[in-house]
Amino acid sequence: MVTDRLIVPRIREALADTPVVVVNGARQVGKSTLTAELLQLAGSVEIVSLDREHSLRAAGQDPRTFVERPVDTLVIDEAQLEPRLFRAVKASVDADRRPGRFVLTGSARLLAVGEMAAALVGRVEVVELWPFSEVELNAGSVGVVDQMYDDPRSVVASTPVDRGALAELLVRGGFPEAVARAPHRRRAWFQSYATTSMTRVVNQIAAVERSAEIPRLLRLLAARSAEELNVASLASEFRWPARTISAYLAQLSNAFVLQLLPAWSTNLSSKVVHRPKIHLVDSGLAAALNGVTAEHLVRSPERFGALLETFVMMELRKQVGWSHQQPTLWHFRDRGGAEVDLVLEYPDGRIVGVEVKSGATPSHNDSRGLRLLRDRLGDRFHHGYLVTTAPEAHPIDDRLSAIPVTALWPVAR
Repeated sequence: MVTDRLIVPRIREALADTPVVVVNGARQVGKSTLTAELLQLAGSVEIVSLDREHSLRAAGQDPRTFVERPVDTLVIDEAQLEPRLFRAVKASVDADRRPGRFVLTGSARLLAVGEMAAALVGRVEVVELWPFSEVELNAGSVGVVDQMYDDPRSVVASTPVDRGALAELLVRGGFPEAVARAPHRRRAWFQSYATTSMTRVVNQIAAVERSAEIPRLLRLLAARSAEELNVASLASEFRWPARTISAYLAQLSNAFVLQLLPAWSTNLSSKVVHRPKIHLVDSGLAAALNGVTAEHLVRSPERFGALLETFVMMELRKQVGWSHQQPTLWHFRDRGGAEVDLVLEYPDGRIVGVEVKSGATPSHNDSRGLRLLRDRLGDRFHHGYLVTTAPEAHPIDDRLSAIPVTALWPVAR
C-alpha cells in the first residue's frame, strides 16, 4: 500500500550530509520499499540485497570489490548478513567522504554488530523505521510529541472515540501487510510472521540453540505485553535458565520485535522499581499471538488496557523518530505502586508523563502516578497526560490533562 512515511525528511537530511545512512527496522515494515522510493534522486543508484544467495556469497568472498561500484549511492539491503562488509565500507568512505554514498538496511540493530560499531563510528547516522503510525495512516503530517512540549494544553481530540473501532485498530496494528489485508486474513499473516520471519532473523544474527521455541516465547511475551519484565518468572514458566531467556530477549529486541522500555528514576527516592517493561513492537502482532479478536477485546477490559498501553507507547515511539525534540522514552513506578506508563524526557531535562487507562470515565486515582511525579519534580515536570477512551480533552489539575487516545494522531484537515 502507498502511504507517506513521515521519517523520509530525516533520511533525506542524513543523505545530504552523512556518508553512511542506516535504516533499521523489523522485517516487513517497508524498509526496501522506502529506500527504493527515497532514492529516486539525481545521480546513480544501485540496490543489492544480501537476502539473495549470490549477492551474499560475493559480499563474503571479496567485500572490498563488492562495495566499490561506479555509482553515487549503493544500497545494501539486509546488511547484517555479512558483517565483514562494514570494514570495506569504512575503507571506501575514508577514501571518499561524499555524503549519501551508502545506505544500509537491516532487520537487526546494525550497531549491535561489533564489526559495524567499530568500523563506522563517526561516519554513520542510524534511522529506525517502525510499522505505520496512526498519523501516517490518517494522512497526518505531524504528531503530538513536539506539541506536548511546545504547547501542552493544545493537545485535544481530532476524531471521536468509538470503543469498537478502537479495538479493531488495536488488533490490526501497523505492519503494512496486515493493514492492507482483510481482517479475517490478518491472523494468518501474523502467525506466519512469528514462526517464519522472526525465527529466521534471530538465526541470522545469533547462534541460538532452540530457535524452534521462538514462536512459543513470543506468545508468552505477547501475553505479558505492558508488564514489567521478570526474567525469573519467564524462565520458570518456560523451563529455561534465566541467562538463556535473557539472551533470547536481547536478540528479539535487536530484531525489533520486542521493546524493553527502561525504568526511569528521579534520583529522589530509593524506592523506585528499576525493571523494564515488555512491549511487543505491534499491538496487532500481540493480539494475534494471544488469539484475541476485536470482539474479545471489547468484552475484556484487562486485555484491552494492556494492548492499548502497548499501542500508545509504540505510537509515540514512532512519532519520536520524526519529531524535532526527540525525547527519550521510559516508564516509572515506585514500590508504593504509583506508576506512569510512559515518561518522555526531553533534551533540556523536562519531563512529560503519559498514563494510559482504557476506561471512558477516569477517576482521581487514575492520575495518582502523574501527580506524584509532578510533586517530586517540581518545575522540571512539564505536563502530564491521562490518555483514556473518553470523548474529549479537559484539564484535571495543575499541569495535568485528560485526553482521548485519538488526540495522539492529529489527522489531515
